[in-house]
Amino acid sequence: MQKLSVPISTPPIRLIAILAALVVALAATLGMAGEKSDPDVPEALDLWSQERVPDYSWGPADATPDLASRAKRHREYMAGGIPLEFRSRRSPFPATTKFIRVGGSLYKSNCVACHGSGGLGDGEAGRDLTPSPAFLEYLVKRPRAVDEYLLWTISEGGAQFGTKMPAFKDKLTDDEIWQIVVYMRAGFPTID
Repeated sequence: MQKLSVPISTPPIRLIAILAALVVALAATLGMAGEKSDPDVPEALDLWSQERVPDYSWGPADATPDLASRAKRHREYMAGGIPLEFRSRRSPFPATTKFIRVGGSLYKSNCVACHGSGGLGDGEAGRDLTPSPAFLEYLVKRPRAVDEYLLWTISEGGAQFGTKMPAFKDKLTDDEIWQIVVYMRAGFPTID
């Protein structure tokens, strides 16, 4: 086998060309270039087989009503549709034991019936809802779950998006909502 040695002073363009040639040679050797070159190569190893080509034909129009309702809020937020009163809002509360406890108590009395004690959408009152309550334990870890999004969601509820999430703006203060957010971000710990 011949050694490949590339001097350190080789220009970057030449290095790219060498690497591209190696990739093409490797692909040809493994039967990945064009048609399957070796009939003895199992279909599972043929990276260009139909089973391995992703199907990108699914879209929002194909979503079940449950998923479509959940996506409406996210699409509106991503398109910049969040109401001005919630834009750039940030929680004033640090994740201290005090605020986690207060938030946990508020969560227990306002949210657990539908969202469940661990934020898994498995609360007793939420079992018959369509769409089912959001999986908060998952949601609070997503990039879209910034403070302004969570404040907007809890304050305004989900009626405008076809969900049964009640609006809490008239029941809870912003500070109470922020403390619930602190509790959720803390991972839904058990509160004594």
